[in-house]
Amino acid sequence: MKYLDQFGDVLSILIGMMIGALFGIKIKANPFSVILGIIIAGIFSYSTIGIIETFFSDVSPKITILVAFCVGWVANEITSKLDEFVNDIYEIFVGWLKNKFKK
Repeated sequence: MKYLDQFGDVLSILIGMMIGALFGIKIKANPFSVILGIIIAGIFSYSTIGIIETFFSDVSPKITILVAFCVGWVANEITSKLDEFVNDIYEIFVGWLKNKFKK
């Protein structure tokens, strides 16, 4: 338990990044999207941990790890939706260009 108090922040960030990776693998995303999800989950987890420690300094490290888990999951949901959005915009743009040059 001593190590959880000392390295709770690092463990929380790693948990958030791990959940980001697992979610990306679960939805069978391409490797670039998985890596992007890991990075975003790590950044979101790190910033969330900072907010938690700023306003709630007496929170248990277990709660911080749970929050990092949830943040990692949400970060990958956001990443997957943004990936779909960018792919749709790309397809629309390519279709528009093909139509424009066909005339």
